[in-house]
Amino acid sequence: MALTRTKRLVTIFGLVFTCLAFVCMVVAFSTPHWLERFPHKRNTRVFVRMGLWEACFNEWTYYKDYLGKQYNGCWWIFHFEYRPVWPWLNPPWFLAIQIMITLAMMLHMITIVFNICYFVGSCPPHKERNYVSASSAMMFVAAAFITISVIMFGVKADVDRQWLPNPDSNFLSWSFGFCILSGFFSIFSGMCLLCDYLRIGVEKKRENSRPAFAVKSNPRY
Repeated sequence: MALTRTKRLVTIFGLVFTCLAFVCMVVAFSTPHWLERFPHKRNTRVFVRMGLWEACFNEWTYYKDYLGKQYNGCWWIFHFEYRPVWPWLNPPWFLAIQIMITLAMMLHMITIVFNICYFVGSCPPHKERNYVSASSAMMFVAAAFITISVIMFGVKADVDRQWLPNPDSNFLSWSFGFCILSGFFSIFSGMCLLCDYLRIGVEKKRENSRPAFAVKSNPRY
């Protein structure tokens, strides 16, 4: 009974942490508040905020644009409006972050499906360990992608003077914080799934160590 209760708790916590990691990742993925400018410094001709897929400016002009085009409002980062400054606005390291975050969210989605199948018992019993091991591995890989992304973005946003103007006037905002939370929940989920994987292995060893047939004692001797 205690073993069954432990199994259910570990499975539930693994599923809950996976869902929380996915929800936080969806928020971070879809909201344009990774990096913002301090409100008291938002005058004209400045950068306002940006996320993975959107950037906002207020009458800002790129210093290498000899035509003096002004960028005003919020646009998709790959929109034609930003085409003249796309190599500067979306450098290779930022493109790598977009790819890693996208892969992390896809891993979260697959892991949720695996966890639900395992939780409701729809997967074959002899493949339960494979489901759990794959889920644990995917969550740790997603956590690695997220960790690399947030470190890279945080460092570049602070020290890269050739990227967004006046980095000292910008701060990492709440979308970035949700991405960090997703990383923590991914680690917690991977740990729970790893514990469940080890538990299944111990149970299988116990089953294999049992005798093939029961031996009854003879009361005469």
